[in-house]
Amino acid sequence: MDELNSKGGKSEIRKLLEENAGKVLVDLSGKNLKLADDELDDLRDFLLEISKRDGRVAIEKLHIAIRGLEIADPPLLKDVGLIGWGLIRRIYRSVYFKRTGDYNAKVLYHPGNGKINLIFFVHKRYGDICETVFSSCNEIEYLDEDTFDLQLSTALRESKEKGLPVRVNFKQVQASFPETKLEWENVKSIGRSARIYKWLALPKETEMKPLSRSRFLPLQAALTVIDYSVSVFDYVNQIIMYKPARNTKAEVLYTQKLTEEGTLAAKSIHSVVFVPVKEE
Repeated sequence: MDELNSKGGKSEIRKLLEENAGKVLVDLSGKNLKLADDELDDLRDFLLEISKRDGRVAIEKLHIAIRGLEIADPPLLKDVGLIGWGLIRRIYRSVYFKRTGDYNAKVLYHPGNGKINLIFFVHKRYGDICETVFSSCNEIEYLDEDTFDLQLSTALRESKEKGLPVRVNFKQVQASFPETKLEWENVKSIGRSARIYKWLALPKETEMKPLSRSRFLPLQAALTVIDYSVSVFDYVNQIIMYKPARNTKAEVLYTQKLTEEGTLAAKSIHSVVFVPVKEE
């Protein structure tokens, strides 16, 4: 969407969000605008409403190769709040911007002059958060059980300080979802990737997302990945190595194919992202 600030641009964004669009990209590279400019009032409203509804608004510099570049201060998104606003105005915003609660956003600016190049609205259930809203994730490749636990525990501790997600890729080892409740006796049947399921017992929330590239997403509730037995949770909860996963939200991206008979095969894990959440 190039002419965002043309007549009807704001309504068009709202329409796309109402339709559950997976991604909405606003190209401002030809506008020469900063985030605080009056011409971006409408866009700034969407960003502020996303942040008020517990969405993530990432403001990052556009990675370009220019030698000797002086990095400008990043633009700031100040939450103006609703204090002192009239009741009618508050009701209007709560209705008009209702769908912003389903989205995260990324703002990309030129590192030399601070001008905004792109604004990216991404549905929370669309794909992998590391590939959409965040350009920098601490990534781990799952290879074997012997090295995985220590590797992920260390990555989660380090990423907590920076507020960055950690993504676990399954490019070398296939990981399928267990078909039954996870008890100790059926862990061995899961295969080489069994250890990831122990980590998924501790996050405050776990969401399962299909690897989808469709423009519009179906309305669907988040699903917990696995039904855990109490014994599994209690055991994992006592091990110090697993504790960095407690204050995270796990997002599991999966694929599912049809068998030769035309039925759905077991879900295979594409990647798992652990996103830090604030401690209560």
